[in-house]
Amino acid sequence: MLVGAILTNGLATDANIGAGLGPGPRDGLMTGLARRGHSLRLVQDPARGVGPRPGVGLGGSVGIGILAYAPAIGPLVHFFLPRLTLPAPATPPPTEQGTP
Repeated sequence: MLVGAILTNGLATDANIGAGLGPGPRDGLMTGLARRGHSLRLVQDPARGVGPRPGVGLGGSVGIGILAYAPAIGPLVHFFLPRLTLPAPATPPPTEQGTP
């Protein structure tokens, strides 16, 4: 179930970003860095690995889920995002002013 959940989350993340629905804060940082020429896989891994630290600092725990999720989600996003990104809509031709 854990592997299925990680795969599903990778697909859901990429479907959300690829559809142009807007990334969340962590994914926005990742996509912004990727637009500047960095590998999605390389910028995603640190963002996901740093995320649990405040929770642990507040008394939370780190289990097998986060240990499997953190290194897996970067490569999944890197693989699925280009395949799930919709093409940008074509802009309509300009219309002449005053034409009914």
